[in-house]
Amino acid sequence: MNDYIRYPSLLIPDNAFSPGIVMGLSTFIMKIVNSLKKESDDVKRRGSKDLIKEINEKLILKTIYEHKKIDRASIAKFTGLSPAAVTKITAELINKGMVLEAGSAESSGGRKPILLSLNPEFGQFLGVKIGVGYVELVITDFTSMIVESTRCETESSDPEVIVNVIKNCWDKCRRKKHARLLGIGVAVSGVVDSKEGIVRDSFLLGWRDVPIASLLKEVFKCEVLVMNDVDSFAMSHLWLGKAKDHSNTVVITLGVGIGGALIIDGKIHNAKGGVGEIGHMTVVKDGAKCTCGSNGCLEAEASFEALAKKISSITESKKLKELYKSVNQSESSEIEYLREALKRDRNAFNRVFEEYAVLVGIALKNIINMLAPDYLLIGGEALEFQEKFLNKAIQYARKNAFGKLGEKVMFNVDDLGEVAWNLGVIFVLMDNLFLTTSHNESR
Repeated sequence: MNDYIRYPSLLIPDNAFSPGIVMGLSTFIMKIVNSLKKESDDVKRRGSKDLIKEINEKLILKTIYEHKKIDRASIAKFTGLSPAAVTKITAELINKGMVLEAGSAESSGGRKPILLSLNPEFGQFLGVKIGVGYVELVITDFTSMIVESTRCETESSDPEVIVNVIKNCWDKCRRKKHARLLGIGVAVSGVVDSKEGIVRDSFLLGWRDVPIASLLKEVFKCEVLVMNDVDSFAMSHLWLGKAKDHSNTVVITLGVGIGGALIIDGKIHNAKGGVGEIGHMTVVKDGAKCTCGSNGCLEAEASFEALAKKISSITESKKLKELYKSVNQSESSEIEYLREALKRDRNAFNRVFEEYAVLVGIALKNIINMLAPDYLLIGGEALEFQEKFLNKAIQYARKNAFGKLGEKVMFNVDDLGEVAWNLGVIFVLMDNLFLTTSHNESR
């Protein structure tokens, strides 16, 4: 064994290390290293070139989207890209069917510039709001224009049942059966992990760690984005409403459940998915038991279910007492009960909504004190009864907020309607897929 040098895993003769062999091995190894380095550099260059192309395509698409119709010269001006680059990229986008020529603009002399717009026929997005006892579907084209909307009732909150309801609803309501489905946006109450597509906790639906995105992908074979429903609602107002004009906005929604969202400098602040759980702030010490397990939460005291129960307990109307027995935990039945109560026993209704105004006022006051927003948007199904509580709630909040904070807040109510719950997540999905990248530079 003296003629060998022992290594942990092999035996090598000591005469194997003659100068000629060593030189040959060194040359061979250097050739391999240089080849691998060249291949790596080529991959990096190709990757960098592809990345730059993707960034510039999305930059142009976003510019066209924001202007609806725009000519190539103006695109170059807004993006900072060269006219030649714009011409080349827009030609490719037209060939892909994403962009089309949409007439011409007025000319200041010479040829009229050709206007470009997104092609609405390129594909469709499906926005789904999953509620208690229903799913709401909104279908938009590639320009974000609504082409279909429908609502399907369901008695089950089982995730697989919900997916089947969505699929059946989609099949029934879409007019263009062969339209390409570009992606699905899902808005759902509770704590949502958008990155993983998992609903971590939804007390209203009874969901915990439900991988709703993967369940839908398996059926629809497309991209799926899941967001908290109030975050989606807030995003609609950030894109289409007045929230974009303010740096610090709080959104609160009142109805079957009570939720909130926080917009800071034009971005939804959602941390780990639990920001904005306004419905679970305590407003009554040792109050009613909440679905979250705590007591005295705003949602436990002021949800539609709570309001219906309070009216039932104080009304002298036998009809209302009997009707309450049939109220199940679904939006339609609770709203119907409140509507019926307003007709049959206005005094009981008003008494409960007097208390409701104070509870909402306390919540608004707490929001103002903690976050000092310059814009506070109120939405949700409860706006149907806003004459009975809203002004009183706002006055309570302004009067009791710390210092002059209450005077500086602009209050407003939702003017987009039910589709706001669906559109926000569609906008974010479209933005992620076609309009922005994780990189902020282009060449």
